[in-house]
Amino acid sequence: MGKHELPRRARLLPVLAIIVLVAALLTVGRFAVANNQTTATDDTTPTAPPSITASDDSEAPPETSPRHKNKDKPKKDDKLRDRLRSRNLRNRVQLAADGLAADPASFRIASFNVLGASHTGPGGNKPGYAGGTSRMGWTVQLIRGNNVSVVGLQEYEKTQHATFGRITGGGWGVYPGLQVGSKGVRNSIAWNAGVWELVEGHTIPIPYFHGNLVPMPYVLLKHKETGRLAWFINIHNPASTRGPAQHWRDVATQKEIALMNDLQEPQSTNQLGIPTFLMGDFNEKAEAFCRVTAGANAQAANGGTSSPCRLPANHGIDWIFGSIPGVGFSNYVRMDGGLVNRVSDHPMIYADVTLSGEAPFVE
Repeated sequence: MGKHELPRRARLLPVLAIIVLVAALLTVGRFAVANNQTTATDDTTPTAPPSITASDDSEAPPETSPRHKNKDKPKKDDKLRDRLRSRNLRNRVQLAADGLAADPASFRIASFNVLGASHTGPGGNKPGYAGGTSRMGWTVQLIRGNNVSVVGLQEYEKTQHATFGRITGGGWGVYPGLQVGSKGVRNSIAWNAGVWELVEGHTIPIPYFHGNLVPMPYVLLKHKETGRLAWFINIHNPASTRGPAQHWRDVATQKEIALMNDLQEPQSTNQLGIPTFLMGDFNEKAEAFCRVTAGANAQAANGGTSSPCRLPANHGIDWIFGSIPGVGFSNYVRMDGGLVNRVSDHPMIYADVTLSGEAPFVE
């Protein structure tokens, strides 16, 4: 060790002390600044995300604080933005759809007096026909073979109802069937359950032979494909085979007109009422046609005019009427001969129907 070494170290000690002190002060200052910045960020209230409306799909997702940022953030934001845009689009489509009418509904309607089983059974007055069970099998063939989706059946008795249910296997709805007893089943409405859904079912007492009241059905059905609604009334007015029945036919027809008017009445002045159909065996030609078309604002499926009253060329005592607004008929057929004549002493009548316009519908 030289004689000058200790004095040189002694001179360096104050310098080293100053350097260490300055470094310590700089370190403390840097931590203080960093702590102040973090505290300011945490105390700031986050900005609320902008509200979402049906007319705006360009909103960005809410911001996150710096300490929540990570490398996955852009991917999460993209997914959120896509969800918001998808929801906004659905909202706009729904708002637009709320102001539109349903799509037109097309179907085929029929009316058929199938000749009650009691007429062709033992002691019946139509002995030349096959029994009710066999004839109902042929009836189903005629309905299916002609693409009918809703039909009014008259003289449809209990055994025929059982056969119809067995053959169709639950694929068709029937009202009232046996729900209101054996008198009610004789005039039932049947519909293809793949095309229609029952919304409501009712009966109305209609005078039959000697004024005896018989429950006759009317149903509200929903067309499954379009959601459109329609009322269907099925009736059988008395013939004069058991004594004069003109008075009771007049009373019956008046009740049927009143019901048709009630069912098709619009809920407000700015919309159409629910389309309404009246079908069945009226046991009248001109009287039924002229009264119904004039009294119920109705049209016959086979044409004609109400004022002045002019009958359509192809007519009988079986009729299909429909309300005028929003209902179009075409391709009317009065099917007689062949298999129809093996089933009944009446023709089967049917027509194509188109429902259109802003009439009530359900989704």
